[in-house]
Amino acid sequence: MTDILKIHAIAALVVLLPILAHGEDDMADLRPNIVIEQLGSFCHTGIVTRFSAGGGIVLRERDGSFQRIRKNKFRVHEGDIIAVEGENERYENGMWKKACRIVHLGRSPLPPPEAVPLAKLLRKDFLYWRVATEGTLIFVQKDKIDTSSVRLLVKDGAAILTAGLPVGANQPTDVFALLGARLRLTGVLMPSTGARKIAGNYLHIDPTDGIEVIHPPPADIFDVPELSFNAPWTPDEIVRMDSRRFEGTVLATWGGDQMMLEGKNFHRAKATLARPEELPAAGEHVAVVGFPDSDLYGINLVYARCKHLSEKKDMEAEPKPVDITLRQLLMDNHGRPRINGYSHGRLLRIRGTVLDVQPSLELFSLNDDGLTMPVDCSSSPDAIQRLEANSRIEAVILAVVETDRWRESIALPQTRGLKLILRSPNDMRILSRPPWWTPTRLTVLIISLLVAIILIIAANRVINRIMMRRKVAERTRLAVELHDSLSQTLAGVACQIAAGHDAVADDPEAAKNLLATAERMLESSRTELKNCLFDLRNDTVDDPDFERAIRRTLTGLKPEADISIRFRVARSLMTDSAAHAVLCIIRELAANAIRHGAATRIRVAGTVDDGHLRFSVIDDGCGFDTNHHPGPREGHFGLAGIRERLANLGGELALSSTHGTGTKVTVKLKTDNG
Repeated sequence: MTDILKIHAIAALVVLLPILAHGEDDMADLRPNIVIEQLGSFCHTGIVTRFSAGGGIVLRERDGSFQRIRKNKFRVHEGDIIAVEGENERYENGMWKKACRIVHLGRSPLPPPEAVPLAKLLRKDFLYWRVATEGTLIFVQKDKIDTSSVRLLVKDGAAILTAGLPVGANQPTDVFALLGARLRLTGVLMPSTGARKIAGNYLHIDPTDGIEVIHPPPADIFDVPELSFNAPWTPDEIVRMDSRRFEGTVLATWGGDQMMLEGKNFHRAKATLARPEELPAAGEHVAVVGFPDSDLYGINLVYARCKHLSEKKDMEAEPKPVDITLRQLLMDNHGRPRINGYSHGRLLRIRGTVLDVQPSLELFSLNDDGLTMPVDCSSSPDAIQRLEANSRIEAVILAVVETDRWRESIALPQTRGLKLILRSPNDMRILSRPPWWTPTRLTVLIISLLVAIILIIAANRVINRIMMRRKVAERTRLAVELHDSLSQTLAGVACQIAAGHDAVADDPEAAKNLLATAERMLESSRTELKNCLFDLRNDTVDDPDFERAIRRTLTGLKPEADISIRFRVARSLMTDSAAHAVLCIIRELAANAIRHGAATRIRVAGTVDDGHLRFSVIDDGCGFDTNHHPGPREGHFGLAGIRERLANLGGELALSSTHGTGTKVTVKLKTDNG
């Protein structure tokens, strides 16, 4: 029988604890749960030194080795002695041991924590150990990734370790109030996992008694020694210092948490604040307390705190900006690329042309002599609103050379680049605005003109086609008019004259009547020809005011007749053919009323009703018998022509007249929209 089976037998006989059912992995919400490969099974026995809902369990075996196991939903506690069976599985983010069965064998006190210097915890020698270490608390912040814990940074000499404390942990005091205190921390050292793959080792502090205060924090965090620039400090000596204070004038701020200060004797220091809300404005006099760090250009303060000082003590005069060009910043005397290191931390006055403005990124590009550099406006966002591309400006900016942190283990720290920072809108002066005729605007104008020309040509072609169609339609209408009226009338005249010629010898009276009819027919033809010529010479049919078009059409009638017109019909409701027909009908009716009825008063009215055009012509003439009246045979073509026009348009005509009471003619036509 194998060792694990013996353990199971002892557990069943002595401990008598049930084997819990399988459960779902409680870390699956943040970690891929697709198994890529099964790597075999495992069996481990030991004491649980740590467990968590998201991190599984840490099991310490009898030989002192540690195993990290995903426990699913098995119920275990720190101090439990358990036997675990499971499968080794490889996921996208690494290999994990997944527990499939756990047997509780008993409980045991946790082994005492191993006292380990903080610097050694940065290596892998004590992973999964319960350890105790000491250091100064330099930074506290709620974890933005794991909201169930608070992140702490603890410093001892040059070493800085990240630690995590569960939110709501039962500690003797508020951890935020311990900044600057010397602490003894107890917990389990874990490697970074999950989203933080290369963040280094991470100390999980015991939630109940994992923090012990060795030395309380200072009553005033600003009551610390001043940062000295006179001693020849080595990088290792600088990072081993405790907190230091630096007083000076803020030259510029950027990034939401960084600033450059200048103190007495023209010493400069860059500070990174632990609390961005404490970031001052450029020109303020402040005191900054932080932990010294270094780069190629000087001593910086990290995890710093800041407060405003009302008085300046032993300060030099306000620094004056140095006139410089981008070429002097970025090139040497031989034209080779080189960052001018002497510009670091200095105020510079630079002139150039704005090439690109990006308000969302709070920066713009400055060009001078073929060289271009971005300018950071994060501390003066109002300034970027005043800028537009191709403006010529003069700006006072702060130059910051960005380099690696300096450590003795690094042979040659690298220079990452040059950062130009605009302090405030007052430090920028616009020398000239861009000319209106920029290449972009000129291109837009040329394109707009081309589009306009194309549209004009297209519209001209469309108008020409419409005019040609109207001309063809007008010619067709005129041909029909001449054929249906004048041509037929002249043909009738010829017949009447021929018949009269034949009847002269036999029946002179009949010949006289035939010649009289021919004369009336010729008069009708002459009137029809006159009307056609009037229509050709005038554009009354195109007049948008149709009542005015009727007046113009009736202008040539007998002036003694009183003609009143009330025609409330929009021209747009009629086609050209219908409008022409209406004008001809009204003219014919008015002319007949004057010529044959001797009318002195004529009333023309029109309206639209139920999709139809209705109009009438009423006169006070002598009237006539509507059932027996002269027609084409007698040389009278007026009413016959009107009925032919209406027949072509699908219209209707109603006629009422009696001798001595005048005549009323009513016409009904379907409108263009009907």
